[in-house]
Amino acid sequence: MPVKCSKCENNAVYLRRYTNERLCKSCLVSRTLDRVRKTINKYNMLKRHDRIAVAISGGKDSAALLDIVAQIESDYSESEIVPFTIDEGIHGYRDEALKAAKNLVELLDLELHVWSFEDLYGFTLDQMVQKRGDDTFGACSYCGVFRRKAMNDVALALEADVVATGHIMDDEAQTILMNIMRGDTRRIKRGNRFRENPVEGFVPRIKPLMGISQRDVIAYTHHRRLPYHDIPCPYAEEAYRSEVRIFLNDMEHCHPGTLLAILSSGDTISSSLLSLPSESKFKRCIKCGAPTPLEICKACSLLEEL
Repeated sequence: MPVKCSKCENNAVYLRRYTNERLCKSCLVSRTLDRVRKTINKYNMLKRHDRIAVAISGGKDSAALLDIVAQIESDYSESEIVPFTIDEGIHGYRDEALKAAKNLVELLDLELHVWSFEDLYGFTLDQMVQKRGDDTFGACSYCGVFRRKAMNDVALALEADVVATGHIMDDEAQTILMNIMRGDTRRIKRGNRFRENPVEGFVPRIKPLMGISQRDVIAYTHHRRLPYHDIPCPYAEEAYRSEVRIFLNDMEHCHPGTLLAILSSGDTISSSLLSLPSESKFKRCIKCGAPTPLEICKACSLLEEL
C-alpha cells in the first residue's frame, strides 16, 4: 500500500529521516526550498541588492545550490546571480565536470565564469602533485589552499557582495568534528562568521545548503532533473575528511539527527568563542596583498616551494 505524503494526500517518494517527513515529489522540492530559506534567514546570509557569486563545481551539491538560489532570488529583482567555476586542472575529472556545469548554467539561463589554477598560479593541480614528490602535504591540502584563495580573488574580480558555496549539512558536521578532533575548536568560529565581523579583503562566504543533507540533495537533483557530474575526484581518498565522513554516515544511519545535533553544537561553540577577544590579526601578504595573519599567505608560500 502506498505511503502518503506527510504534507498532502499524494504518494510519498522520499523519507527525510532526520525530520521524519514522508514527502511527495512536489513537497520534497518545496520543503527543501523552505529549509534553505530558513537557513539564509537564520544567519542573515543575503540582502536584497546582493550580487551573489555562486561557486559551482559541476557536482550535485553545487547544482542544487545554484538551482535553489535562483528560485529563491527570483522573488527579488534587485539581486543578481553570477555562477563561476574554478578549474583546478585535474585530467579526466574537471573537464567532464565543466561540461555539466555549463549545461546547468544554460538550463537556468545564466552565464558561467571560469578561472583556472594554471592561469592564476602557473600550475594545474596535477602538476603541483607531480612536483611535490614525497611531500606529506597532500593533493587535497594543496587544492584547499589554492581554491580558497582563487574563490576570493574571483569574487573580488566579479565585484560580488557574497560567495555562495555548496557546503551541505554533512560537510559542516564533518568540519566541526574534524576541528574538535584536531584540538582546533577556534576554527569553528571562523567557519560560522558568514557576514558578521567581515575581514577587509575577504568576500563573505555563505552556505545556504548547510541545513539539508546529502540524501536531500540527491533526491532534489533527481526530481528536478538537474545535470551534474557524479564521478568522485581522484584525489578525494587522500583526505582525512574521508574517514570522518564514513564514521558520521554510519552514526546518522543508526541515529538520525546526529548531523543536526553536531551543527547545533557548532553554533553553541561559535557563539561562545565570538564573545572572547579575537587573537587573529590580519595584515596583507607581502607577495600578493591578500589578507593573512602571516607575512606571506599560505598560497604564496606553497607557490614558492613549488
